[in-house]
Amino acid sequence: MSGLSADLHAYRLPLVTPLITAHGTQSERVGVLLSITDGHHTGWGEAAPMPGWSRETLADVGDSLAAAVAGLAAVDGTDDPRIAAMLDELERQPHARAAVAGAVLDLTARQQGLSVALVLSDDAVSSVAVNGLVADAEPQLVAAAVRGCVDRGCAAVKIKVAALDPSADLARVAAARQAAGPDVELRVDANGGWDVDTAVATLLAMSEFDIAFCEEPTVGIDAIAAVGALSAVPVAVDESARTVDDIAEALGTRAIDVVVVKPQALGGADLGLRAIRLAQELGASAVVTTMIDSAVGVAHAAHLAAASGSSLAHGLDTSPRLGSDVGSPLEVIDGRLRLPAGPGLGVVPDIAR
Repeated sequence: MSGLSADLHAYRLPLVTPLITAHGTQSERVGVLLSITDGHHTGWGEAAPMPGWSRETLADVGDSLAAAVAGLAAVDGTDDPRIAAMLDELERQPHARAAVAGAVLDLTARQQGLSVALVLSDDAVSSVAVNGLVADAEPQLVAAAVRGCVDRGCAAVKIKVAALDPSADLARVAAARQAAGPDVELRVDANGGWDVDTAVATLLAMSEFDIAFCEEPTVGIDAIAAVGALSAVPVAVDESARTVDDIAEALGTRAIDVVVVKPQALGGADLGLRAIRLAQELGASAVVTTMIDSAVGVAHAAHLAAASGSSLAHGLDTSPRLGSDVGSPLEVIDGRLRLPAGPGLGVVPDIAR
């Protein structure tokens, strides 16, 4: 097999409207794409740390990926053991690892003439349900946004909470339920913005609106488990579980019902699938989401969701939040994201066209 070569491609993408969460306000997504080619096929990965969420900065990622590009020049092919060693070295830098693991996975899939999902699992499906995402501050805007999600076919909608006073969030969730009707699943995501007592009290008040679960009600696995033990609403762990071992610890509490898997933040779809299988073995649910990644990152998350075996709606309908993108994103039709029939990710960045 011929040797590999790699390149980095920086991007900066504006959001259509700012995303307001307990971590602050985001107005753009900045990241870097990694391309790896064997001379015939090219695989794509992405690294896009988000301020307030990620342990790494973009500068950290850039330095690590520059070293990876140099290292890949000495690699003979995607099955070269030096790639596995490189991924092991990047375990503590998950965004950089996700870029390398993702580009190698995409390249491998293209070489084999398979989708990334089918490389991950023989039982992968061709489409997955997605949830809508609403972060508007005013109840009337929340209601309008929820109606828009339902009109697009979403059977589940997630409301960002904890950036405002609990009473304001309660009014927002009430407006969401009224707009959604009784049959649409509502979720809330606090991004760790409450303390344990506030989370328990607020979720009790919200329980009358039939909330499926609350993501990251507070900060830390032990604290989330404490909420889960008392909460009227099931709880999910997200950014407090940064590794597969963290997810195992969270599930071991038996008070956390759902794990949220972001392959970009966890270190790649291979680690994401390991976490999902662990959750399923322990009787928990798993939801795959993005960090409002570019079309490349969303595609990697979508293929993981398709390989996961989870029937829940996944947080993958985030591309419309971007004012521009690195390429044409995978399409969501009637509340489901459809994977292309061809090999690899099904996404080719404009820079490669």
